[in-house]
Order: sequence, then structure tokens, then C-alpha cells
Amino acid sequence: MKKLLFLGALVIGFSASAQEKPVISSAVIAIDRNNDVKSAKEYIDEAAGIIKNKSLSEVREKDLAKFYFYKGKINYRVHQSTDPAIKAMDTNALDKALEGYSELLAFEKQVDRDRYSDDARQQVQFVANDIASRGIMANNKGDFPNAYADFLKTYELKKDFAEMVDTNMLFNAAIMAQQGKMYDKAIPIYQDLIKMDYKGVAFKAINAETGDTNVFANKEQMDRMVASGKFTSPMIEGDVRSDLYRSLVFLALQNGDTALYESSLKEGRTRFPENVDLLRAELQLFFDNKQYDKALANLDAAIAQDPKNVVMLYNKGVILQTEFKDIPAALKAYEKALEVDSMYADALYMTSIIYIDSANAIGTKMNDLPLNATTKYKKLEKEQKSVFQVALPYLTKARKANPDDEQVKNALMQVYRALKMYDKAKALMEE
Repeated sequence: MKKLLFLGALVIGFSASAQEKPVISSAVIAIDRNNDVKSAKEYIDEAAGIIKNKSLSEVREKDLAKFYFYKGKINYRVHQSTDPAIKAMDTNALDKALEGYSELLAFEKQVDRDRYSDDARQQVQFVANDIASRGIMANNKGDFPNAYADFLKTYELKKDFAEMVDTNMLFNAAIMAQQGKMYDKAIPIYQDLIKMDYKGVAFKAINAETGDTNVFANKEQMDRMVASGKFTSPMIEGDVRSDLYRSLVFLALQNGDTALYESSLKEGRTRFPENVDLLRAELQLFFDNKQYDKALANLDAAIAQDPKNVVMLYNKGVILQTEFKDIPAALKAYEKALEVDSMYADALYMTSIIYIDSANAIGTKMNDLPLNATTKYKKLEKEQKSVFQVALPYLTKARKANPDDEQVKNALMQVYRALKMYDKAKALMEE
């Protein structure tokens, strides 16, 4: 019985003393001499298992450096292979390749001995490019979190190992984080890009439904979205600095960070006063804070840049009408909006409201007259009717432009009744 126990102890002792050096050498021979990726992968994984169960102090410095380097090299060859069987050996081969090279560079820096570091730094650049390509593929599939991670990793690898600041990759990472609604990750990247004064190249297109301008990570994505019909007017622009502020302002708003929203907007407007999107954001801020005098000045600046901007002309009319009670100026703003778009429903409706309010004011005067003021009453009645008649065509066109608008329908019924067009009022009510 003692003999059997002794033999068992020998077996255990032999197993524990398995050596990584011959296995690493076999991996090196398989990949460098025989170009046998399959065997090399099996050997390097075996060596990894052996080293994992040891303290690193038990592995010779030379062997450990060789292991790390060839872990990177062999896994990268697995990743590059066009043979499905080899590629299937490890679906994480690209990440393991990066892990191997990174471990090698950190280790040789620690021991202050460069056996493989120069080669590893060169190989990391190839790995970084493949990680960027993987990020593009993830983006094309709508996998924004992984696209973000790969673009950011590419940026960091080039910065750390190639002393290259690839700000395009950092910009792509910001866009992916934004599209993936990872606002906390996107915000600091945009802030860094602003500090770097990144100009970049932007691929943009107009959202066919909303009219907003969207920025895409690359030309392929932009072209694909335009081909889908969801976007139009593709553009390639060479200075995205104002867009960085626009994105930062949007993200701050989404995150409820009022201080960042206002400070970024103020800085962006100062640096890029001609940017319409920033101007609109500032206009919304003025509206929210009820700073209507500033809003009006903002609108005038926008209209000066784009005299045919029907939305800005309309908004100017609304402020003049509702906040400043300057009816003639409001009418003039609405008229200019309708010169640009004669069927702009909101401007048509608000113009009609001015006339309806005026007619109703005449009605108040009529009601205040004594019963014996018949002549004056009829004169005011005639005047009121003429004002309602002015309002009528605006409402008719507004309803044609937007048939389902309940406010327009209600105003139109009021005018029909005032003009004693009861059949039309009844038909509209039944409808």
C-alpha cells in the first residue's frame, strides 16, 4: 500500500513539473519553420495552460518574453487565416493577439530588456487596424457599443504603441457612443476633441423625415443610409468643430446637465456664430428662460443668414404677436414667411388669429353699446364682418395644408358662424 502511495506521489510530482519551454519551442517551430498555424495554436495554448498554473517567477525571463510574443503572433495568424477550420479554433484570436503583444511590451519594459519589443510595436499597428475594421463592421450592423469599444481601443493603441494620435478614431468612438445612447461616454470624448481643436472630416446627410443633419462614422454608412431613402443630400465636410459643440450641447441636454448645456452653447456660439444649429439651440434656451428680447435678436441674426428660413420668420412673428403685442410687425413677419411658403399652415393660422382677435374686439365694443345706438352698432357689425372675411382665406388655406388640425377647424367654424355661413359650419362640425 505504501508503494502505491509513493508511486501516486511521483505521478503528481511529475505532472506539476511540466515544463513550458519545450512547448513554446514547438509553437515557434510550427509557425516559423513549418507555417503550421493549427499546431502552433495548439502548442501556444498548451504553454498558456502550463504558465497559468505557475508563479511567473518560476518561468525564465527569456521563455516568458518568447511566450508573450508568440502568443500575439500565432493568434494574429489565426485571426488572419482564410481557412474556416483554423479561424474557428478561436473566435477571440484578435483580442488574444493584442493581449500577447501588450503583455510582451509591458514585461520587457519591466525587466528593461528588448528582445521582441520592436517587432511587437510594429505588429500592434496591424492589430489596431484590424480592430478598427471590426469596429466598422459592428457599426454597419448597428452594434454601436462594440463599435465604440473598438474605435476607442484603436485610438488608444496607436497613441500608446505607435505614438500616433488618430483623432479620427476618437471622433468615430464619440459618434458610436452617441448613437448607442451612451451619453456619459460620448460627452468627455467630445470635450477632448474640442480641446484638441479637432477639425476632421465629417460625413453628413439630411434626415428625410425630420430635416435634421446627421453625422455618420464613415462614408460607407452615409452612402448606405442615403440609398435606403431615409436620408438625402449627402455631404463631406472638412471642418467639424462646430458639430462637436452641436453634439455636446445635444448630449448635455439629454443628460439633464443644464450647466454643461449652457456653457457649451455659449462657447460654441462665440466661436461659430454662423452655425444655424447652435443658433437654434440658443434660441430654444432663450424661449425656455423667457428671454424674448434675446430670442428676437437671435432670430434676426438667423434670418440675416437665411432670409428664406420660413421657420425663423414664423417664430419671429409668434414672439412679436404673443410677447411684445406688436401686431403690425408680427403680420409683416408672417407675410414674409408666406412669401417663402404660401401654404405654411402655422403662419396662415396665426395670421388668421390676429384678424379673429381684432374682430372679437369689435364684437366687445358692439356689446358695450346702449340699445338705442343702432347706427353705430350696424357700422361696427359691418366692420367686424369685413375683418372676419379677411381671416377666412387664411384659415381655408391652413385647413387645406393641414386638414387634421383641430385648432384650425375650431377657428374656421367660428368664422363661418360669424359670416352666417351656417351650412359650412354645420358640415365642418359633422365632419
